[in-house]
Amino acid sequence: MILKKYIKEKTFVVLYWVAYVFLCLHFYLERSTYGDNSYYLFQIIQQNDFCIQYARYAAVFNQWLPLLAVKLQMSLKTILFFYTISPVFLYFIIFLVIRYLVKEKWLSYLFMISLVVTVRDSFFYVNDELNLMGSLLILMVAVLRSDRLNTISRIIALFIVITIMQFAHLFLLLAAGVFLAIYFIEKRQKEALVGMVIVVVIVVLRATLLKGGRDGSSIDALSIKVITLKNLYASPFAIFFRKSVFYYYLPAITVMMVLFILNKSSFYTKIASVFGFLCLYLLLVVFLINGASDMYNDKYLAIVFLIYWSILASIIETDKTDKFSIKAIVFFAVLLSFFQLFKIEKYTDRVNFLTELMQEKPVKQIYLFEKMPDNLKTMSWSVPYETLFISSLKGNTQTILIKESFYQIDDFLSDSSKFLGAEWTFPADIKLNERYFPLKSGIYEMNR
Repeated sequence: MILKKYIKEKTFVVLYWVAYVFLCLHFYLERSTYGDNSYYLFQIIQQNDFCIQYARYAAVFNQWLPLLAVKLQMSLKTILFFYTISPVFLYFIIFLVIRYLVKEKWLSYLFMISLVVTVRDSFFYVNDELNLMGSLLILMVAVLRSDRLNTISRIIALFIVITIMQFAHLFLLLAAGVFLAIYFIEKRQKEALVGMVIVVVIVVLRATLLKGGRDGSSIDALSIKVITLKNLYASPFAIFFRKSVFYYYLPAITVMMVLFILNKSSFYTKIASVFGFLCLYLLLVVFLINGASDMYNDKYLAIVFLIYWSILASIIETDKTDKFSIKAIVFFAVLLSFFQLFKIEKYTDRVNFLTELMQEKPVKQIYLFEKMPDNLKTMSWSVPYETLFISSLKGNTQTILIKESFYQIDDFLSDSSKFLGAEWTFPADIKLNERYFPLKSGIYEMNR
């Protein structure tokens, strides 16, 4: 009986990771070329080195594999394959560490579940440090609940995890603080309180003495004046939140609520959880007041969901959930999430649209921003890199620039060797790596 149960569990784990890798490879072009992904990978290839932006050194965890492929001079397609699966290695290592630290296998199950039920558009944001390191939240639960670690070991492990988080994204530190506070309310465990202190000290230092870069600017940009009744309901993030929850995340949220009900928590934990959610929601309404792409909005929403899957992981017990009906519901939720991700078409449609724009056209083209469809307008600056990758895979390297009204490019149009990438790189003399981007000389031609 025990052997049969072990085989079933092992089969589920293996099939899950196979399905996850398959999904990453299926969307290798969409995940590798959209938006920031294409820019980062372009820089890795051009510089033959890591591309670290805004001191977010956690990016090395999803850049080491494509960088290795570049150094080994592998094909461009292989580099894209390595790029799209690079996060899987970190996720699988975290999974193994969780299995080692705690006997409660539901923690590792919840970790796997969280990788697919908390994401939609952000699944395609392969280079995002926030989502990548968001997986450390459930690892924190394993550290706190581990019987293998003593008090000092838990504190050291928490310090390491929180330090890694601070090299990923400021919002992740805030998420860790919210989780640790709720965990402390539920468990009264002093290691969680020490973790909260570590988070607060780092956040204060980054907001004062060490302020700088993108996260420092984000702190300066926050304003309580933005919190109005209209913005709480009709701001860009509020609209995205309603659309995503009711049309995509509702099944996963329902399953999470069922598991919460089966695994009891204190009244104060419930109050703190609701209060923490409201605070994070307000913060995102303020921070994302000017609007952003769905992928950008979704990566923040995914972290909010991850906090609550982590809270669930902190209270879950096998004797409350080790029933066929519960396992069936969870399995269905995972299967549905895989299916929903598989059915997302807008990033594939974007690749196909850009491919059509390049068919039987000059190697360098310019299109006016106002003439482009909305799905390109929300992320137009990266199109030169996206088209460079897409066309190079087909053996005919081309590039397209989507010209916005404030672009000053007249001085560069007579240079037949010029490559125009992101607007802030226009003055730079970029020499493309001809092994991967053999772009022919020629002037940019305007398409009106």
